[in-house]
Amino acid sequence: MKIEDYINRKALRDRLDGDFDLLKELAQLFLSDSPKLLSAVVDAVENKNGDKIGKSSHTIKGAVANFSADRAFKAAHDLEKIGRGQEFEKAGEALKNLTSEIEYMREALRLLMEEKKL
Repeated sequence: MKIEDYINRKALRDRLDGDFDLLKELAQLFLSDSPKLLSAVVDAVENKNGDKIGKSSHTIKGAVANFSADRAFKAAHDLEKIGRGQEFEKAGEALKNLTSEIEYMREALRLLMEEKKL
């Protein structure tokens, strides 16, 4: 896996002023919280609750934006729009995409942490 496919390292470095300790702290929070965030989206999709799909996807979008994870951001944004538009027939596929992108991003974060540098 290539980290840069999932996290824009330069943008992340700029965003955090090169502070690896801050990255470590934020990454640990995301790694522990992201399953709960994703679970909220899954629940909203299963219950066809457009408002909750939109809100929970928006929350994930904000969380992944902190890491300059463009692909995960786009996947969350797409699902947010689907929820707000009540387009439930599109939600399942969009949720699969978001779940995949979050998992790839989580793995990229783990690899970045192992490198111990931005």
